[in-house]
Amino acid sequence: MVKDSDTLHAGDRRIIAALQINPRAAVGVLGRILGEHERTVARKVRRLITSGAIRPTAIYDTLRCGRGSAVQLRLETHSGALDRAAQALTQRSDVRRVVAVSGRSSVLWCEMIVPNIPELHNLVAEGLPGVPDVRNFEVHSTLRTFTTVAEWHLPVLSPEEEDLLRRSAVQHLPTPADRYELSSPERQVADALMENARVSLTDLSHRLGFSVATAGRRVASLLERRMLYLRTEVEPALLGLPVQAQLCLTVPPAALGAVGTALSAYPEVRYCAAITGTQNLIAEVCLRHEADFYRFLDDRLGGIPHVSGVATEIITHAYKRGFVVKPLPATS
Repeated sequence: MVKDSDTLHAGDRRIIAALQINPRAAVGVLGRILGEHERTVARKVRRLITSGAIRPTAIYDTLRCGRGSAVQLRLETHSGALDRAAQALTQRSDVRRVVAVSGRSSVLWCEMIVPNIPELHNLVAEGLPGVPDVRNFEVHSTLRTFTTVAEWHLPVLSPEEEDLLRRSAVQHLPTPADRYELSSPERQVADALMENARVSLTDLSHRLGFSVATAGRRVASLLERRMLYLRTEVEPALLGLPVQAQLCLTVPPAALGAVGTALSAYPEVRYCAAITGTQNLIAEVCLRHEADFYRFLDDRLGGIPHVSGVATEIITHAYKRGFVVKPLPATS
């Protein structure tokens, strides 16, 4: 099993970057675009998956599928209870992300999918039954996502390679509907892709009782309509980016769109969204070391107008990302 303290060599990183752009790219396509033999690419992809370095998966667009909306929770735990609380959160099927961050107290950030406003009220009123040692928490609704981790990729490929990989993927419809009703077969296909985004259409057809052609149409339909986003999950530390941080920005309402768009264009930014609260823009960045983080704050963020305040926290451990549960921190 690959550890977060390990790093992958340049050839592996190029393949991972390609799979981040198109997680279902065939090994022959990857070989032609990256200039490697198909068998070599197949061996590397298999090794990266079986070692646990990467996990090809998928996530719903919860709003478009009518499954609810995302909320950001900031939880403070009692001293020494961070791992216990995080483990309880990762076991919840409605929790998509759990990370610990540095700060004045033991703090977890959690992203949860809440199906409706009454359930949001219950969350605010009742807290999180079954999650131990939480002494304080805040709830912030996600209003708009500017970029998701599923859209981020390691910037090690040429523009030509990136373009070819994007063109090899299923193309989104230019103006999909705001809301779709998921059919039972679509849920089955989505579940299979969340388990393994690289599942072959032949295996998918055998598993679900469809023809290969029908399986292909249903996969394409989910992706074209942006009901589902494919994602190659990988810890940034394995890519040589061990410094991960969360930023909470204060931005005037009239500038939220401009700041979110500008921030999400930077290759260091994995995630950026507008949320409720006085700190109304949240972002996650990953970099090589602390000096790069300083330069990001000074040059990148400092060059964006209308940011009136920023709080920064280093992510010390990820317990869950994109519904994928991670190993607990190693103890000394």
